[in-house]
Amino acid sequence: MTARYGHGVGTGFLDGLLTEDLSDLRRALLDHPLWTGLHTGSTTRAHLRQFALQDAWLIREVHRLDGLAIAKAPDPDAADHLIRKLVPKAGALDLIVDLGVALGLTRADFDRVVPLPGCAGLTTQFYYHLCRSSFVETVACIGASETIFLEICGRIERDLLEVVGLSDEAIRFFAFHDALEPAERATTDLLRRLVPDRATAQAATDAVRLCYQLEALFYDAVLAHPIG
Repeated sequence: MTARYGHGVGTGFLDGLLTEDLSDLRRALLDHPLWTGLHTGSTTRAHLRQFALQDAWLIREVHRLDGLAIAKAPDPDAADHLIRKLVPKAGALDLIVDLGVALGLTRADFDRVVPLPGCAGLTTQFYYHLCRSSFVETVACIGASETIFLEICGRIERDLLEVVGLSDEAIRFFAFHDALEPAERATTDLLRRLVPDRATAQAATDAVRLCYQLEALFYDAVLAHPIG
């Protein structure tokens, strides 16, 4: 495997639709100490063990959310888009478990994950929008989370290999996200069709902003609770 750098898909997410520039929040996530610390050594295998457990929790919940969001879709084309987006996600849970095992966890550890507050908050936001908000807000906040992580994946592979010392096989979870890029780009086109006015665009902007803020809390929580 050749270590990759971010493709920039996230930088174009909802381009032209959001009512304000959220690039500072995005940059803070890309440069979060959880990820930059991989290069300096301050982010250790103990932190990555916690990340693997927390992200496994999130993956399980997002798979459920994707199914529920399909039912919320306003028309067949929107539903078909989400169905197509599900296909490349198959296998993500197995790969994050493989990463955890390579870091010293057991497969049984993934059966008893308790979400940290940051992870629980991000998950709750997704469910909140699904139950109480519009389809546009739901897809926007989930897509914001996925696109920022897609870009992070491309940035950290080299450090995972060369600094942390993991194998190509162990970090397949991160390379796996390449398959999501076409679907994430298509999500912007879908939402552009479904955002008829500034009020809807503002609601989507608010959802994405909160998502980025909760992503930061998620990463903070992982750093604060390494598993030795």
